[in-house]
Amino acid sequence: MLEDARALPIQRRTRPVLTLSALTLTVASGVGVAAFLYPFILSSAPRAESQAHAGDAPLMFGILVALAAMLFLVEMSSGGVNAKVASALAVLTVAAAALRVPVLPAGGSAFFFLIMLGGYVFGPRFGFLLGALALFVSSFISGGFGPWVPYQMFASGWLGLTAGWLGALRPQLHRAPLVEVGVLTVFGVAWGFLFGAIMNLWFWPYVASGESVSWVPGLGLAETMRRYWAFYLLTSAAWDFWRGIANVVLIALAARPVLAILVRYRERFTVRWA
Repeated sequence: MLEDARALPIQRRTRPVLTLSALTLTVASGVGVAAFLYPFILSSAPRAESQAHAGDAPLMFGILVALAAMLFLVEMSSGGVNAKVASALAVLTVAAAALRVPVLPAGGSAFFFLIMLGGYVFGPRFGFLLGALALFVSSFISGGFGPWVPYQMFASGWLGLTAGWLGALRPQLHRAPLVEVGVLTVFGVAWGFLFGAIMNLWFWPYVASGESVSWVPGLGLAETMRRYWAFYLLTSAAWDFWRGIANVVLIALAARPVLAILVRYRERFTVRWA
């Protein structure tokens, strides 16, 4: 018979385990931030998009996979993720990856929907793993594997991570379902634009698109931000708008029934921690 978490006694996770789990997640995110931003501290960068991160992408991929595996093992060994939750992670990973294959109108995608809801219900560590793993699996399904993949994995992982942070409000939001859907809708719109803005940083230092929109070593922060904003509006904003619209439609149509399933699963099969 399947175990029911409501029938289990409340258990406590030790401080060292929680610290190690949080530290692993922090290091993984720090590595991702450094991977995106380090070209901006170089004195020069090759002006060819095809050379963007060509040398360091395998290293970033290896580090990310190692840290994700460590995070998963720490959570499993401490009981933060049990066999039932690991099964949910696997199912949601494959389902989210499959949702990336159908291309919605104007380049929209259903890929982000399950990552947002999974992180929101199961927490930031689960959300980070779900986002990173789903992007990795979807790259094989879609045949789009290249040096950009580890950077997409970081960005997708951060989507799930921040959805987990938003999930801290779930005990209050679930009392007003329409408000909860509204908050998730705003979150989905924001990440529709934010994902594109983050991923543009992956190749922007390597692109020469014109004096007013290209990065040049030695620019001040204000001028760098002005040029990046102009570059973003010219290249990505319209596509990101439709990504946000896709998130809005999916959340409005399916968020409540999917949330009900995920919440019921979590309440039934996860250990209650003090």
